[in-house]
Amino acid sequence: MSLLIEYPLWFLLFCFLNGAAFSFGLYYRRRNTSENFIVLAGLVLLRFLSVSLITFLLLTPLIRRTIRQLEKPVIAIGLDGSQSVVSSADSAEVRKSLVNDLRNLSHELSDRYEVALYTIGRNVSPGLQKDFSAKHTDISGFFDELQSRYANRNLGAVIIATDGIYNKGTNPYYAAQKLNVPVYSIALGDTSLHRDVLIRSVSVSKQVYLGDQFPFEIIAELDKYTGREVRLSVLHSGEAVFTKAFSAYGDHEFIRVGGILEAKEKGIQKYTIEIETPGDEFNMGNNKRDFYVEVVESRIRVALAYESPHPDIAAIVNALQSSAKFEVTQLRPAELQSKQRTYDLYIFYQIPSTAGLFDPSKLLPGGSPVLYIIGSQTDLAGFNRLKTGLVINSRRNTMTDIQPILNPDFTLFSFNRETALAISEFPPLQCPAGTFETAGLTDVLCYQNIGNMSTKFPLILFYDMPERKTCIIAGENIWRWRIADYIQKSDFRIFDEMISRIAQYLSVKNDSCPFRVEVKAQLEEGDPIKFDAFLFNPSHELINDPDVFLELKNEEGKSYPYSFTRNEKAYYLNAGYFPAGNYTYEASVKTAQALYKKQGRISIIPLDIELVNLVADHALLQQISSKYEGKVVSRKDILSLAQLLKKRGDLKSIIHLQRKYIELAGEWWLFLLVLLLLSAEWAIRKRSGM
Repeated sequence: MSLLIEYPLWFLLFCFLNGAAFSFGLYYRRRNTSENFIVLAGLVLLRFLSVSLITFLLLTPLIRRTIRQLEKPVIAIGLDGSQSVVSSADSAEVRKSLVNDLRNLSHELSDRYEVALYTIGRNVSPGLQKDFSAKHTDISGFFDELQSRYANRNLGAVIIATDGIYNKGTNPYYAAQKLNVPVYSIALGDTSLHRDVLIRSVSVSKQVYLGDQFPFEIIAELDKYTGREVRLSVLHSGEAVFTKAFSAYGDHEFIRVGGILEAKEKGIQKYTIEIETPGDEFNMGNNKRDFYVEVVESRIRVALAYESPHPDIAAIVNALQSSAKFEVTQLRPAELQSKQRTYDLYIFYQIPSTAGLFDPSKLLPGGSPVLYIIGSQTDLAGFNRLKTGLVINSRRNTMTDIQPILNPDFTLFSFNRETALAISEFPPLQCPAGTFETAGLTDVLCYQNIGNMSTKFPLILFYDMPERKTCIIAGENIWRWRIADYIQKSDFRIFDEMISRIAQYLSVKNDSCPFRVEVKAQLEEGDPIKFDAFLFNPSHELINDPDVFLELKNEEGKSYPYSFTRNEKAYYLNAGYFPAGNYTYEASVKTAQALYKKQGRISIIPLDIELVNLVADHALLQQISSKYEGKVVSRKDILSLAQLLKKRGDLKSIIHLQRKYIELAGEWWLFLLVLLLLSAEWAIRKRSGM
């Protein structure tokens, strides 16, 4: 501990001189009076000390303290809480003792280490859960969570209790590499290969069109069924629409079965795969599986016109074609002009272009929506003449890097938090350097972030007029967003959804109803049902004054009433988790003008993926533990891990030295000391009659 002041140390002399001056001035005239010399000397000393101390505090002195903190190594214990763990022969024993054994292990380790307990399922949750009801296992997600939580902390080792079966996320063998700590495994489950027939995977389009024939492919796995015949059927509305018998020629064989189905009814259609066997299997739960197909009436026809090739074109086409809703045609301007065909949406990539004299407005039928994408080849002067709601003033026609910032007040359609976060982390686009002027009726989806400065210049905006909907993406190299999406999430889902939502909004005819409700029509079991609602006044301004109510019904007719919560200028509702099945909803709001209602359907798809494969993968656990300096133990040897960890010499506590600065002027004891000095002086003066 040391004392610091902002001024040179010789300034302390002024403190003492000031105290002496006050004492001298007050008591000098009493030196020849009859007062007791000792009393007078005491008063002088008290005044000298109090004034000197007050003057010293005016120099803003600081005390520097060095605090020593001991950080124990963290031992993270993860328990596989999925259904497969309790689907083997010893499931009753696992349910009874596994969680208690892990808690006892935690108690044994807690004297030397900080122990953190987690349950692994679809997500990672703190604590140990006994229900083993998770329908996914994401072991790599557990390692990613630890890396995020314990970055720059003293993570000593990881213990994971699992059967090694994962069906979500990446290979945990590589995910554990990020932690760079020992990984110990507790091997659960049964590695024995029993007689079993299971449906390994189903490949089918999620969306098809009414009247179309669509293919499907099923991969079935047969274990110890040599020479036996099984029959596979696909059922729709209780009737078999496809049947095929096949046999296995070895103890472990994969059979590929494909066929064609016809979309006869619109809406979300449920199909059931059933495999009939003699019935002497270890696991009958994986002989049946449902899949769902959304049948829609017609495709959205999209024309994408461009002057010269660019990677952006492929990114946009792939994003739209990821959904069966869109039929995309790529055209040069001359081809578009000669085809004389109307489309539901026109995308003009860097058109009007500096390479030609093409005016896209001449090829747009009345009311046709359009998406403009601006780039280095765009003729900005020609673009400004199109009256799209955006005017770009760029003198030199130069390009600059622009980072996207999602507008939280955007209301034309909604994005979830994951999508919003991913968009904010996308790489920059190349945009014209200059000023951007917008019309009054524009809605901005993303603003421009130039360097470290946020602006109100639009990057993606919509201009919704009665005669035409228009969207503008004011930058090129959007293909980088799609690649970044894959790097972040290992798929293109967020980018594809963003482009599809833009195209979907533009292509849908304007709804005169001022009340809108948005919800995903198809969810997986374990996903919450989330609604967004929007209400506009006669001036087309977003309001949320009236209450919005919703009634959700299941197939049996049971009703679940809700009321929306207000979210800035809109409404939001998280209805929570529901069992698999079909549901209908009706949302209503009453305004001064009328009562508005919106109806819809929601399908929740059941997930039985945890019951498909019950053969434990202990080889994977052995690979992980041997690679990362750990060890695999059986469930009966859980407590032995405490001794293994305590014998390691590399799991040591870390001492952190932290410097802390304290202002003396704010210390209560100094205030009390000054008060006591002044009070003592006052009391002595009163007692002496001064």
